Amino acid sequence: MKPRTKEKLYIYYRENKKCFYCKKDLLYKQISIDHFYPLSLGGTHDVFNIVSSCKKCNKIKENNLPENALDTLVNLFKKAVRDDFITGSNLDISNRELKELLLKVYRVKNISGEFIFESSNYRFYIKDNQVYKYNYVNTKM
Repeated sequence: MKPRTKEKLYIYYRENKKCFYCKKDLLYKQISIDHFYPLSLGGTHDVFNIVSSCKKCNKIKENNLPENALDTLVNLFKKAVRDDFITGSNLDISNRELKELLLKVYRVKNISGEFIFESSNYRFYIKDNQVYKYNYVNTKM
């Protein structure tokens, strides 16, 4: 599934019109869309998992997971939250409150092709740039 034009433009400008990896300046028509966390390893088409890349870097990266991938993914996710690309879907919480909670995320897990982001008190399940479920996590043992 290709990202929609709006998402592709967002990704291009989010990366400041540069390759995410080598920082080479790119024209919009030159970008290669790369799944940061590869689809073959369970990555998704969510906007926080897609980066703009030059063709050379995309080819070099192939289906490998970059160093510090999970930390980078958390940062890309939080940027997408700040930019209103991640919202809630049929939740019992307002998008404003949800956004405040999502910005406290510090960890991500990939389970069977699904990203689950966690803060100290919540677990958020993401699909198609939407939080479709969240759980309160009691951290006291």
